[in-house]
Amino acid sequence: MSTVYSELAERILSGNPLGRDEIHELIVAGDGQDFALIEAASAIRRQEFRNMIAVHTDDEELAAALGTRSIATDGYETLDLSADIDSEVLADRLVQLGASNTTGITVKLPTNAVPMTLMRILAITRMAAPDKVLHLPDGYEEALRSLSSLAMHIVSAITISDDIERWPTINETLKALKHGGIVIAGAGGQDALAGYLRYLSELGVDLMGYREARGSACGSADGGSCCGGHDHADSPATSSSGGCGCGSDGCGSSTEDPKPVAAGTSHGCGCGSGGCGA
Repeated sequence: MSTVYSELAERILSGNPLGRDEIHELIVAGDGQDFALIEAASAIRRQEFRNMIAVHTDDEELAAALGTRSIATDGYETLDLSADIDSEVLADRLVQLGASNTTGITVKLPTNAVPMTLMRILAITRMAAPDKVLHLPDGYEEALRSLSSLAMHIVSAITISDDIERWPTINETLKALKHGGIVIAGAGGQDALAGYLRYLSELGVDLMGYREARGSACGSADGGSCCGGHDHADSPATSSSGGCGCGSDGCGSSTEDPKPVAAGTSHGCGCGSGGCGA
């Protein structure tokens, strides 16, 4: 992590918030240290929320399948990034949100922006509002694309859609959480991914032969999006031996069947790895 960003994170956690000019400087900075900024924001998130993430859904049966209760997001303030917003206006808004009495902030993302740019803004928002619940509404996967799992290390609440047509995407999200070490709040020891697959099966969704339902640790349909991880075909809920951290995507991946991995071999990738959508 960059010394500058790590020092900022330590300062924020000690109770000294960022000033308005500092926030603006982070917004317009082009220092090429996006992953260092993201890592600093992740450290703040872990300090404030540990490894927990809350879930909002409109379907209580889905919430029960995940082993949790749906959180209410109606009282959250909104940071709307889906419309053009000037850096000066954004800095003022982040200062306002950080100082507000709101419990949470729903961040609306555009689908036509550069994912890494959105990640940078999410990281700055976390640093400007360290103790707020940062909530991503439905559709964030389309905006963040391959960086969606990395965002889970910054935000602390997500919406999981009850739209059955979108189940493969939700399946990927749950696998990313599981293998990123992030636990759904209120789930206790329940396996949310296994619960979701049972929920789909009870609704009549045909999972047989659908490899996305039992792919690699990071959710690849063919075991090739993360460190060559591979699940057993006869065990949909079995985790892969090749998990990655912080949403990395690549790490020498291949669409071919992975070679056997020796016991104890680690394939973890850090936040700054070249596979994290850099």
